[in-house]
Amino acid sequence: MCLEILSVQEGYSDVEPRLPKGGPDGARDIQAKFKDDLCFGAVGFVNDASDLEEHRKQIRKKFKDDLSNALKEKKDISPNPRAFVFFTNVGLTPTIIKKLKEHAYGKGIDYCDIFDRERLRIVLDSNRGYAIRFRYLDIGLNDAEQKDFFATWGDKINSAIGSGLRDLDKTTKRIQFLMEAQFPLDHLATIVRLDSTIWDICKGEFFFQTILSLRVHSDGLLGITFGGGTKEIRETLAEWEARGKKHTKNGQYGFGFSSLIPDTPHHARYVGDFDKLEHPKNIGDEERLEYIRTSGSTGILEVDQKALYFKALSEPFIERFQPTCKLQELDGCMLLFESSREVAEHIEEIAIVGGGYELLALKKDDLRLQSGSYDRLKVPKEAKHEADSHDWVTVRPSSLSSCFSVDLMGRTPRRYDW
Repeated sequence: MCLEILSVQEGYSDVEPRLPKGGPDGARDIQAKFKDDLCFGAVGFVNDASDLEEHRKQIRKKFKDDLSNALKEKKDISPNPRAFVFFTNVGLTPTIIKKLKEHAYGKGIDYCDIFDRERLRIVLDSNRGYAIRFRYLDIGLNDAEQKDFFATWGDKINSAIGSGLRDLDKTTKRIQFLMEAQFPLDHLATIVRLDSTIWDICKGEFFFQTILSLRVHSDGLLGITFGGGTKEIRETLAEWEARGKKHTKNGQYGFGFSSLIPDTPHHARYVGDFDKLEHPKNIGDEERLEYIRTSGSTGILEVDQKALYFKALSEPFIERFQPTCKLQELDGCMLLFESSREVAEHIEEIAIVGGGYELLALKKDDLRLQSGSYDRLKVPKEAKHEADSHDWVTVRPSSLSSCFSVDLMGRTPRRYDW
C-alpha cells in the first residue's frame, strides 16, 4: 500500500519494493528515485496504533534506526540515498515531524518526507488514492467520491484517445466495471457445458451444485450453495422426438441455500418463521442454523441439450427476497463444485456469470475430479437423490489449489452475452 501511495506522489519515479517476500533489505522497504536522486523508503506500522506518547516514542526510534541502517556502508558498495521517505500509521505532531526531518538532514540526507497517519488518510481520501484505498482497505466510494473519480478518469480517457483505441476501450471497460461492481447482485449463475447430450450421458438423471464462500461476510451472508437436479423422467429422448419435440414431460428443479450468521441483517428476516424454514435434508441439526433455503425453482428438462444452467438470486421487486452481496465482494471468493460422476466426466467448460459479467471461465484442463461424498451435498426436500443413487464427485482445480477463486481486482471480467 505504501509503495503505491508513493508512486502517485509528484517527483517520485521507478518505485519498487526491495524484498517484498521478506529478508534483510538494509532498511530499504522501498527503493525509488526522487527527481534524479536515489531514495530509500521505510515503513513503521504499529498494531492498534494511537497518538499516545508510547507509540510516538516507538516510531521516533524506528525512524532513526531505519535511517541509520539505510546510510550504512553496504557490502555490495551500492550508493547511499540522497532522499529518505518514512511511512507510519501513528499520528505525529508537526514538531515531531520537523525534528525527525532535521535529524535526517543532519545525517547528510538532502530530502526527507514523512507520511504519518493523517497524511496517509488525506492521500487515500483523494482522487489519487481511491483505487489504493479500495484495493487494500476494501473501502468503497460514496456518491461525491464517485463523481470526483469519474471526472478525473474522464480527463484521462480524453488523453488516452491519442494513444490508441485499444487503451481507451480497456480503460472505459475498467471504469464501468468498477462502478457496477458496487451494486448488489441480482443474478448469479453456473453454466456447465457438456461434450454430449444429457440423455446420452446419464439418461437425464443428474445432480450438480456450486458452493460459493465469500472472503468476508456481507451483512451476515457467508456464502451460497445452489444447483439443481432431475425431478422426474417421464419420457425417453426417442419418445419426445417422436412427439415432434413438443412440451416435454420431463422435469428438473433448482435450489439455493444461504449460509447465514445468526443475529445479522440477512439472518434476522428469517428468525420469526424459523420452524417453517427448509434446510438441506441430509445435514445434522448443528448445521440447521447455518444453511437456510432461500431459493427454488421447477421447470422442464430438455434432455437433448448439451448444457446445464443453475441460477441463484433474483431481481428485487419492492424488496429483495434473497440474501445477496455486492459484485465487488465476490473478489477472492472460493468455489467448488459437487456433481454426479456421470456428468462430471463429460464437462467441457464451467462458467460463473454474475452482474452481467463472466466472473470465472474454466476449461476441461482446469478441472480435477476427486471422490466426493453425499454428506457434502445440500439436498433439497424435493430431490430424490440418495447416498447410493450416484457416485459423487468433487470438482477441484487441476493446479495445487484446493478451490477455485474469482479475481476482480487483478483483471476486468468480460461482458457476458446470453
